[in-house]
Amino acid sequence: MQGETISSRLFSIRREVKAAFGKAEPPEADRIVKSQYPEPLQIRDYFAGKNWWDITLQGLFGDYVGDASACLTFMTPIGVEYYLPAYLLMAAEFYYEGGVVTEDFAYGLKRTVMREDLYGMSLYGGEKKKAIVVVVGFLWNEYGDEEALEAMRVIALRWGEGVEVAGGKV
Repeated sequence: MQGETISSRLFSIRREVKAAFGKAEPPEADRIVKSQYPEPLQIRDYFAGKNWWDITLQGLFGDYVGDASACLTFMTPIGVEYYLPAYLLMAAEFYYEGGVVTEDFAYGLKRTVMREDLYGMSLYGGEKKKAIVVVVGFLWNEYGDEEALEAMRVIALRWGEGVEVAGGKV
């Protein structure tokens, strides 16, 4: 990584996330959110029929009427797994521009990983896990996001894999 520019690292991250999560069709609306409360229904309606790669920070800020930082929290495991790559890329590429959506992403991810009973992220395939770890490591190394470091520790504990951070394992 030494000698690489931030743009080349971001290009590499984008390529890895896209390869890991692929281009599957979005889940049906009733599989994204299972609640009948107003905010989750707003989330369901906004994300319904949208491909993960079409979700952008600009779209969330311009077109979504609710709290864009809470969307993944209200999704089902299927919704989280499908739309997570959009948030991974937004956090890496627009960390400062995204405010709480991107700057608090690692904190939310840590909580999601900790809720294995609810989200089952340990069941993700190796390529998806690797892409998540790469992004979280980037958030720590590039932006000094301390929650990203905490997220990496939780990932290492929950997924049982050594996670490289700044030259050492967590």
